Amino acid sequence: MKKLLVIASAILLLSGCALSSTYTVGSDGTVSGTSTFAVPKSSLRNVSTVAQWSQVLGNNNFPAPSASPTSSTDPSAICEAGENVELAQWTYTCTAVGDVSVLSAATSTNNSASLKFARNGKTLTIVQPPSGSSGDSENPFGLAGISLFFTTTTITFPGLVTSVSGGAEKIDDNTISFAADESQATEMSATLVMNELSSTPTRLDLTAKASPLAAGSADVEFTASLAAPAAGQVVFFDGDTRLGSVDVDEQGIAKFMAGGQSDGAHNYQAEFEPKDWWNVDTSQDQASLSFKTFQMANYPNISGPTKVGAILAVANLKPKPSAAKVSYQWLRNGKAIAGKTAKTYKVVAADFKKGISVRVTLRKTGYLPITFDTSELRISKR
Repeated sequence: MKKLLVIASAILLLSGCALSSTYTVGSDGTVSGTSTFAVPKSSLRNVSTVAQWSQVLGNNNFPAPSASPTSSTDPSAICEAGENVELAQWTYTCTAVGDVSVLSAATSTNNSASLKFARNGKTLTIVQPPSGSSGDSENPFGLAGISLFFTTTTITFPGLVTSVSGGAEKIDDNTISFAADESQATEMSATLVMNELSSTPTRLDLTAKASPLAAGSADVEFTASLAAPAAGQVVFFDGDTRLGSVDVDEQGIAKFMAGGQSDGAHNYQAEFEPKDWWNVDTSQDQASLSFKTFQMANYPNISGPTKVGAILAVANLKPKPSAAKVSYQWLRNGKAIAGKTAKTYKVVAADFKKGISVRVTLRKTGYLPITFDTSELRISKR
């Protein structure tokens, strides 16, 4: 059986798999529906029973069948392996019940982009990003090593569909369908108006602070704060470029660090995506930040003999522009030597067989300060 599972798993990577999801959103925001993962039987030549198919699923990290959800806010699902005799497919179907957070998780897998929901007042916008572009989607099926080639998601809402674009389809006044494959290159979207829906406004405040990382770049620390804490995540952008996302903590704060940011002016933005978008509005804020960093073709080094009594000096320190102030701290095996803060250093007996380096800090008005350590020079002679 071990050989069978290895073969089956390999074939799953190449087979024409599909995920089909159908969900209904009730007037109170509860969600119910099913998602079915299907694989052609011809892809698994050595699998002839549902039991064998269940074992293949287990080797690909699909969860075992689970108990029925205990409440409408429990986003768990009842999952079951099966077969579609008419279409000659092995299937894995999960029936989910929960709140609206179920929708984003239950309609995506490793290689399919998760649906994004954003509501402004009574207008709901649904976006399916191009394949592979979401990056943050959860996966209730626990898929591992599976390439999905086709996805179809159909959702019925208690509201009126007003527009669709990018290949999304309006099935009727209340129903939208998104059909895509792994090569989906364009964004699909749809909008609805839900006149009976009320909402809780939110306000997001964004701050950004730059700190030096290395010559020519900086780390930028973002703090996004909600006026009233709410569950969800904050997505951070530099202009139109997505930097990443962070969950909001219990205090309504999301902190994020973007490393390697380049010199110049930046228009950073943050958008709060509530988990319970049915009851809570999205919100956003922006922060402009401009900074300059020192440029260096090469980092400096230490020059001088590697013997006790020698005078060591910092060499090849050529930042652009020139620093207005340069500070030094000499180090022995990485630890500061008390009182040794000059550009030069006289090697003493305690330095024998030790590594000597120097920590250099550059400062200039209008530029981020930068601190770095030179490589060590080992003192090998008395």
